[in-house]
Amino acid sequence: MKTMIGRTASRALFVVSVIFLPMTFGHAQAPQPPAQPPLPAPGPASKVAFVVKDRHGHAVPERIGTTHTGGGNTDVAQPRDDTLIITMTGVAVAGPHPCKESSAVVSFDLNQEVEIALADPKLRKARLIIEAQIVGLLRGDKHGGSASVCNGTASLVSGSTSIAAVAIEGHAVGGEDSLAINDHRGPVAVPVLPGEYQLFQTFRISAAHARGIVGKAASAEFAPDPALDPTWISVTEPFHGAVKKEFGFRVILRLEPE
Repeated sequence: MKTMIGRTASRALFVVSVIFLPMTFGHAQAPQPPAQPPLPAPGPASKVAFVVKDRHGHAVPERIGTTHTGGGNTDVAQPRDDTLIITMTGVAVAGPHPCKESSAVVSFDLNQEVEIALADPKLRKARLIIEAQIVGLLRGDKHGGSASVCNGTASLVSGSTSIAAVAIEGHAVGGEDSLAINDHRGPVAVPVLPGEYQLFQTFRISAAHARGIVGKAASAEFAPDPALDPTWISVTEPFHGAVKKEFGFRVILRLEPE
């Protein structure tokens, strides 16, 4: 009996050893995760920079009759310390109304306070570079529809003194005319001293249509999809497939060491 018990215990010990041996071996050979690559070193700090401060920005829609407005965004972005990008986007549409004339307008204005700062004590001034572009579509209608874009302006002011400004001429269509717009102005470069400034920017789009019961909508489209509801686009759309991601009035300001 003692011999049988001893043999049984030996067998149990052997089985347990066999079971745990591969588990221990597998744990010891578990693959290690690859080492993470080192993070890239940060780029050199800008020697000149914009400090964005208080802002008043508005987009005011006005609608009478059979109309549609969309967008109305004013985006202020700072991808780098030395760069500002301000984009205004919107849509105005007017169609025929049986009892009155139709009119749709979206007016934009921005007052952005900024400080120009010099990080390098060796610098005494910087160079400001400003440029602007307007991209969008105007559609008229032969039954009395018209559309326009205007007042695309931007200026940097110190007190009552204008430091730099850009302006893009307006456009208008009527009747069967339509117009794709891709206008650019600048760059304009001027020296600037460190200190407090104000950036003023304006933009206006409009569409109108005569009283009636026939005709398609006239439109000023200066915003990416989906600002313009597709139900307002005619089956005879002259700009089918247009890429609209860059639509709007965009002003770019950059600083460089002087």
